[in-house]
Amino acid sequence: MQLSLTHPRFWSLFLLLMSNLLLWEDVASVPMCLMRNGRCFAPLGEMLDRAVSLSEHISKQAFEMFTEFDSQYAQSHQLISKTLKKCHTSSLDLPRNKALQTHPITLLKLVESLLSAWKVPMYHLVKEMPSLKDIPATVLAKARDIEEKNNGLLEGVRSILIQIQSKDERNENYPVWSGLAALKSDSEDTRQFAFYNLIRCAGRNAQKVESSLKIVKCKILKQNNC
Repeated sequence: MQLSLTHPRFWSLFLLLMSNLLLWEDVASVPMCLMRNGRCFAPLGEMLDRAVSLSEHISKQAFEMFTEFDSQYAQSHQLISKTLKKCHTSSLDLPRNKALQTHPITLLKLVESLLSAWKVPMYHLVKEMPSLKDIPATVLAKARDIEEKNNGLLEGVRSILIQIQSKDERNENYPVWSGLAALKSDSEDTRQFAFYNLIRCAGRNAQKVESSLKIVKCKILKQNNC
């Protein structure tokens, strides 16, 4: 039976057909992902762009956090005159000239170690910092943001490694932080210096991560002037 244009069933069938066409258009517009070990990954170039962008954000936040903390405490409490302690990830320092000669996978594993080594200290930095006298709310907000973004970047770097290596092989070999006792000290001066040193080191770590990821991106995407 042929349906006329005015028949109710004609319009029902027409709307159903159009909705199906739109559905297929939406499906076709979704970019295909790359499958590795049963997981769906974005294109490698896109993942590297995200990682570099996130590392730049973390570096900026870490620098501003240190600047604000320094302005609040360093001058009045003479923190600058004290001998700074070595950062717990200093053993992972890699000069730029050597980094440029290092294989991208090795650099990514270095970044994974740097980020993994800061999971615990960033957690305690965020947890213990509110107990400091007169701590600015903006410093606390930046610390929380850095902790969250560090964890996200760590997962992103691991995803990039899985995509490149076609296997999930986490690097659990990283320096252990041992500064919690100082953050919990009964002495306000001791605690302030511990936070000052830890925040300074967080900034240095963020710069190392950013620099390494930019070199990785440049090498993998075969860009000029790495």
